[in-house]
Amino acid sequence: MKLIIVLIFMAISFLANCQSRPAVPNPPKVKKSETKTTSSSSSVSVQNSDSSYSFKASFDSDKNEKVKKIITDHFDNQYLISKGEVLMWKKMDSDEIVYSVTFKNGSLKMNVDKELSSGNTVREFEKLGSKLREMISND
Repeated sequence: MKLIIVLIFMAISFLANCQSRPAVPNPPKVKKSETKTTSSSSSVSVQNSDSSYSFKASFDSDKNEKVKKIITDHFDNQYLISKGEVLMWKKMDSDEIVYSVTFKNGSLKMNVDKELSSGNTVREFEKLGSKLREMISND
């Protein structure tokens, strides 16, 4: 009889041990200097009137290379003026600006005079503006 009681006691002890909660490890402590908070903001403004098309954008620095690549691939180097990190394309016709594009880290401005430029040029600016707006807003 003692043997049966000892076996029952051992079985109950074994079952009680099996149902205990597992030990949960503590999460690692993060130093304040390792905590990074990121925020992003961008804005795009497009004005399209009968006489001009204007595109202005500000964006985070992580988009600089993508924007820069799109515009350098699109515009002819003969109109490029580079001043440090600022890139500017300016096409002139009889001392009047047909179009200007200014890129610097975090911002882009494009203007085209519809009265001085062809319809194809205006359509190209509008397509480029749509492509850039999409990329800046969604990435």
